[in-house]
Amino acid sequence: MPKRLLLPGAKSAVLVEQPRKLLSPWWRRAALMIGLIAVLIGSADAVSRLAGRLLGEDAMFAAFAPAAVLLEPELQGEVQGAVVEAFVPMRIIIPSIGVDASIEQVGKTADGAMATPKAIADVGWYKLGAKPGGEGNAVFAGHVNNSLGFPGVFKELSQVKKGDTVQVMGAQGEVLIYEVENINTYTEASAPLNEIFANSGSSKVVLITCEGVWDEVTHTFDKRLVVVARLKTP
Repeated sequence: MPKRLLLPGAKSAVLVEQPRKLLSPWWRRAALMIGLIAVLIGSADAVSRLAGRLLGEDAMFAAFAPAAVLLEPELQGEVQGAVVEAFVPMRIIIPSIGVDASIEQVGKTADGAMATPKAIADVGWYKLGAKPGGEGNAVFAGHVNNSLGFPGVFKELSQVKKGDTVQVMGAQGEVLIYEVENINTYTEASAPLNEIFANSGSSKVVLITCEGVWDEVTHTFDKRLVVVARLKTP
């Protein structure tokens, strides 16, 4: 994990899907047993209607849904996180702001910060961290502009809204779709680096760019925009 956040000044976004409201542990076990009995005796349709009448629609859902859905809510993110084999990203698309860019692999600078992409039209992926499709946050950074004032790939990142999608593509045709769940702005000192560069938990992408006011002394912006998006499952 970098010792400090790439590009001073930024916002962050995280998008969390609301899990389906689950039954209490006792009712979930009872509903699951109904489903298993129905399968064994070959009368799933009739038993599902009976379960719906006696225990409600949530019980019917629990009885006939995949077993993974019956996990506690705090564990569902882990199941939903890595649904495909993790891959090295090659391209990123954000339809809502017109981004369709190539991806450069970047590491750390000499002072420990996440490096930036060489081209202002490219997005940098932090290759020392998580990969798309795997556990944790795959972190991407892009320029808002360059020293001459020309717009960078993330010049419109501040216009992203919750619910917008981020598509990540691999060399073998892999495509993952993430949904923005949260957006925040941090100073370099206040950025929660452990959260941003997390290597465990649900599969997410984190998009970072500069935000705020240009500092003539440090030659950088004073804030960072951080957008977080969670993997959408089929």
